[in-house]
Amino acid sequence: MGWKAAEKLIRHWKILRGDNVMIIRGKDKGETGIIKRVVRSQNRVIVEGKNLVKKHIKQGPGHEGGIFTVEAPLHASNVQVLDPVTGY
Repeated sequence: MGWKAAEKLIRHWKILRGDNVMIIRGKDKGETGIIKRVVRSQNRVIVEGKNLVKKHIKQGPGHEGGIFTVEAPLHASNVQVLDPVTGY
C-alpha cells in the first residue's frame, strides 16, 4: 500500500500551518495541538506530537535501522480549528 491522491480535494482550506486545532475523531480525540504540515493532495494534516505510530526502518548503507515513532497524518475533517481568542 502506498501513496494515493484524494478523489475529492478540499477547495478552500481553513486550516493552515501553525493553527491551533482540536482533534475531534481518532485515538487522540479531545486533545489540542499545532498544525505542523498540510498535505493538500491527500486532504490531510500533521499535528505536532499527535497520532504517533511506530515505523520500522530497514538498515541501509548510510543510515541506521530500527523502530522509530513518527507523526501520522490525520484527515482534515477530523480536526477543528480553535479560536485564538477564546480557545474553543
